[in-house]
Amino acid sequence: MCQVVNKEFKVIGMKHSGPFESYAQLVPQAARQSLQRMPNYKGTEVTVYEPKENNNHVEGTFYVGICVEDKPVSLPEEMEFLEIQHTYGMISGHGNEMGKLYSTLDEWIDGQGYQKELDGNYIIETYHPIENDIEMVEIYIPINS
Repeated sequence: MCQVVNKEFKVIGMKHSGPFESYAQLVPQAARQSLQRMPNYKGTEVTVYEPKENNNHVEGTFYVGICVEDKPVSLPEEMEFLEIQHTYGMISGHGNEMGKLYSTLDEWIDGQGYQKELDGNYIIETYHPIENDIEMVEIYIPINS
């Protein structure tokens, strides 16, 4: 279920920010808004998160968009290109089980003796529709390799 992967993400995304406690509402709204601005692009939906550093860190930044194969020649207005490569602890599962997936992955990372490398890195989620409004999600947390 959990595994270590060394992965590169090339992302066209729109930058957003807001309180971490509101991400469950903010991220889906931002995703709909961002995807409407790029109807001619095809790719896997993705969210790239700035990790929460501590309890005093109440507002964060995140990007929503799509994964692409190559950097585009031009970008839609207000979009940015991110190229991110790291070693990650990764888990996949149903999108309606996000809390459980994160808990399982956190426990697995600790149990395997890895350390999270959140400083200067991003947590990444990719979304894969399967059927009847159900989607699979892959969660990537940066770790030491």
